[in-house]
Amino acid sequence: MYPFTNQDLILEEQQLNESLKPICPCLGITSSLRINRLVEIGAYVDAAGVEVLLPRRYLPTGAAEGQMIDAFVYHDNEGRLIATTLHPLVEVGQVATLTAVNVTRHGAFMQWGIHRDLFVPYAEQSDEIREGYTYLVYAYIDELSGKIVGSTKLSKHLGNVPPLYKPGDKVEIQVYGRNDYGYRVVVDHQHWGMIYYSDISTHLSHGDKSEAYVIRVREDGRLDLSLSAVGYGKIASEAEWLMQLLHKHNGHLPIGDKSSPEKIRSVCKMSKKTFKTAVGMLYKEGRIVIDANFIALKEK
Repeated sequence: MYPFTNQDLILEEQQLNESLKPICPCLGITSSLRINRLVEIGAYVDAAGVEVLLPRRYLPTGAAEGQMIDAFVYHDNEGRLIATTLHPLVEVGQVATLTAVNVTRHGAFMQWGIHRDLFVPYAEQSDEIREGYTYLVYAYIDELSGKIVGSTKLSKHLGNVPPLYKPGDKVEIQVYGRNDYGYRVVVDHQHWGMIYYSDISTHLSHGDKSEAYVIRVREDGRLDLSLSAVGYGKIASEAEWLMQLLHKHNGHLPIGDKSSPEKIRSVCKMSKKTFKTAVGMLYKEGRIVIDANFIALKEK
């Protein structure tokens, strides 16, 4: 046997890198795919240059070659790419509430809504998954296997890109849990947010979905939210009320972040939390300057 040369090693590394690339750009995402050809067992669709079988049971009546069809591409139990017109409960890059239907020592299988369960490796479980229980799961493509897998370690996958929102923007949320301050939620499958108990009058449960409105984007990239546009409007109106008070008192109010809740309420008739949120809005807009014990109009 001849020894490996440097060229052999380079070639082997290139082949390995190629094998780690996603086989199909449409993998894990519902896409509009063209029917290339009809066969006895179904149809082959064009998934961004890769031919993928769409089994006959998913083929619409009267389907023809050249027709576009919405389908989801994934790997079957034998590792082959396959398409379906069923709608999975979660797609790549999304978070959804899934139920564990089987648990092994290697990981858990979650009901996916298609003819295969979504695998959550043991190493991707924030807490040990138990059969019959529901969990918020993030779906992604594993770099080593090239297959779609799930993870309950949401902090590993969320908050990795800066949130590009402004106050008042409408978002989609899913409830992750609760703490001493309020409900922690997933925002648009990408970010973390918080809805404070003081800003809500209804009870929320794990996995609940809803629309919400951005109150502010925090320095740590997380979002403070309200369940109604009225919630944001309330903060905006309180901010304008502070501006009126500032103009009335020669541009200066003797209350700030270190002031007691009682003093803040006596001066501006609002809670300390509402005061701080309204002040934060005015400060971000460049309309005031702030100190530990006062706020003032910003000189033009």
